Amino acid sequence: MKRYEVAAISETSLIPEFCRAPALITLAYVMELIAVILTLASTSTRVDAQYKLLVLSLYLQLLGLCGAGTLCLARRWLRSVRLPVLFFSCWGLLVLVTATISWSAWTLNGLLNLPVALGGSQWSFILRNVLIAAIVSLLLLRYLWERHQWQEESRAETEARYLALQARIRPHFLFNSLNSLAELISTQPETAENMVVDLADLFRASLDSRHRLIPLREEIEIVKGYLRIEEIRLGDKLLVNWEIAESALDAQVPRLTLQPLVENAILHGISRLNGRGLLHIIARREGDYLVADVENPLPPEEAPKRVGTGTAINNIAQRIKLIYGDRAKLILGEERDEFGPLFRARLRLPFVLHSGAALSAPIALEDAP
Repeated sequence: MKRYEVAAISETSLIPEFCRAPALITLAYVMELIAVILTLASTSTRVDAQYKLLVLSLYLQLLGLCGAGTLCLARRWLRSVRLPVLFFSCWGLLVLVTATISWSAWTLNGLLNLPVALGGSQWSFILRNVLIAAIVSLLLLRYLWERHQWQEESRAETEARYLALQARIRPHFLFNSLNSLAELISTQPETAENMVVDLADLFRASLDSRHRLIPLREEIEIVKGYLRIEEIRLGDKLLVNWEIAESALDAQVPRLTLQPLVENAILHGISRLNGRGLLHIIARREGDYLVADVENPLPPEEAPKRVGTGTAINNIAQRIKLIYGDRAKLILGEERDEFGPLFRARLRLPFVLHSGAALSAPIALEDAP
């Protein structure tokens, strides 16, 4: 069985998301590491090292927490400004926070007569800390700037790749659908006319690039339109059983992901059977995930083979990778139930009720047990 694995996505932003615990924990770890390095570099005895580490840790953790809080609050106000303005605004805020914390530390040390040797005069202490913060924050923001530029380029490249994948499915779908239509034109013209209407609706769906994600109920309507076309061609040979949970109908799915799986099940499964075949379409919610299965009975070994290019399957795998990252899976393989051997295509997607997902890395394949 093949499992289509996907890679994680990260949010592109010049300002890290310091409003969340993971970023704050990372910042606290970095500040403590800096405190340890400065302590080891400037003390010789264990008592002095412990005392200086405590003082430096308190100071740097307070500085980091205040700086993170300031950027967290500024994030909403600076979201719409141009990048150069954003860059220097963040730099100025970090320098201002450092100056404020340094002044407060000196003042508090004097008022409480704390046994902390800050060194030099008040203004030399503040100026020294401000200069250090200015250099360090400038280097940090420069790194974030470069990372932002790289992510923007990657996003543009991924957007173009997604649109190319969306375009590739149209000729593939057109080829298979027109073959079905051609068989009916000379023998059942009225039926062929109705089929053209369904085909037009399907093409309207495939050409619509306004929304990548649509409710599952809309994707099901697309599938039903396709099945009406195939039921005309296959007649009583095709039986369809739906098991769609009510709770799954509003889940958002990428457009034209379920329909190609159904198309493959008919093309490579049902149409090759000697008798009637049951197409089983299932969708349900499992915790934070939407699971959709398309099952078809396996044709006999002697049945004529249909050579496929794998276009539809690879297309789906790459599109869900670009949208969801490692939270999505497409699993294909043979199974067996009480009725005999079957082929199952399972789509496992994060259960979301809104559209507009971020895009990310390329597809990676690995064998699943």
